[in-house]
Amino acid sequence: MATKSQIVILGAGFGGLHAAITIGKQLRRYKLDDKYEVILVDRNDFQTYTPTLYEAATTSKETANYLDLKSIITIPVQTAIKGLPVNFIKGEITKLDLMNGDIHLAREDQEEQIRYEYLLLALGAETNYFNIKGLKENSLPLKTFYDSIKIRDRVLELFAEKPHIKIVIGGGGSTGVELAGEIRQWLGELKKELSPQCNAAVSIVDAGPRILGPFSERISRKATKRLTKLGVEIVNNSHIAKVQPQLATLEDGKEIPFDLLVWTGGVKSSSLMETMPLKTEPKGRVVVENEMNCLPQTPDLKLYGKVYGIGDAICFMNPKTGKAMPGVARAAISQATIAAKNIIGEILERENKATRVKRYIFRPMDYPYVIPIGGKYAIAKIGPILISGFLGWFIKGLVELNYLLSIMPLEQAIKTWFKGLRIFIKNDRLG
Repeated sequence: MATKSQIVILGAGFGGLHAAITIGKQLRRYKLDDKYEVILVDRNDFQTYTPTLYEAATTSKETANYLDLKSIITIPVQTAIKGLPVNFIKGEITKLDLMNGDIHLAREDQEEQIRYEYLLLALGAETNYFNIKGLKENSLPLKTFYDSIKIRDRVLELFAEKPHIKIVIGGGGSTGVELAGEIRQWLGELKKELSPQCNAAVSIVDAGPRILGPFSERISRKATKRLTKLGVEIVNNSHIAKVQPQLATLEDGKEIPFDLLVWTGGVKSSSLMETMPLKTEPKGRVVVENEMNCLPQTPDLKLYGKVYGIGDAICFMNPKTGKAMPGVARAAISQATIAAKNIIGEILERENKATRVKRYIFRPMDYPYVIPIGGKYAIAKIGPILISGFLGWFIKGLVELNYLLSIMPLEQAIKTWFKGLRIFIKNDRLG
């Protein structure tokens, strides 16, 4: 039996999983699954639905246990690719040889090597600590499901141990804002239920002049007003210079004590991307062209096969603004669609199933987004329309359902969504 040509996708995040599903369906449609297969690689056998991590970090154990939360926030990869010519490999990437087409993996304590004809880099991002002394050692990030559980457990420990609690969130982006609003309300609830004498304070420390810097000033103002109403202190124009146990020191020398520091102040491309012989922009990020294809570091280098990149793993410069596209889920999914269509197009041409194949181009757009800020309140922007309050929160739920329907069978998607809705309705306090 002839060996199948392999389309390897590294990373099962929003973009990577979407690309795997799209390519798998097209291979089946054109009856090419006997000659080609998709190999999807990730260190986890599930995808984390990151927009709900702030919920997991603030959901009481009485409302939902660990397994309940995991079942609605993590999506099994095998469920999403069931019935498609997609082979999932759970493993840690140890080396990428783009000159010879080899990928080295650590899998179940063994080394494994796979080859590719087409490679899609969807490695995502990792927490960026900006080389701030002591920051990584003395803070908790919020990037994974396990991170959210650590935050939740630490808050509960503090309530049991101390009469006064100070929680500092480093970074006023969407993740920091979402967590600050929800944790502020949860602390109020814990005070009533567990420790009426305990006083808890929440603050956001951000380096920029306003929170939600990448968003419009109108969004920032609304978010600031909401957080202030909830009792969250916002400290702007404040760069953290170093962190010691329970103490953050700003560049101007001011000291901010804390019992828990959650760092949401930045992300960077996967460190694996730094080792590849690919073209980069001045900040060191791998750039892609508008077909989502990567280029060799220098013109004389010859890459093996075709290499594409999407999502947080790469840098796409918006030709209209001259700025890098923000790392948002909708952009990663759109980029995945473009890369997947172009890979399939090349295969159809190669197999003489099409005489003229259209090349698809990624065109950035003003993506809709929803920013929940404590309880049943969110700010939703759809085109020029801005919706806030309970209706914004309702739209957030519809966005989550729509995503689950895109990667799960109908019955399972609805079941998962209703389970999450039941838990988070209890969790999301009114007000």
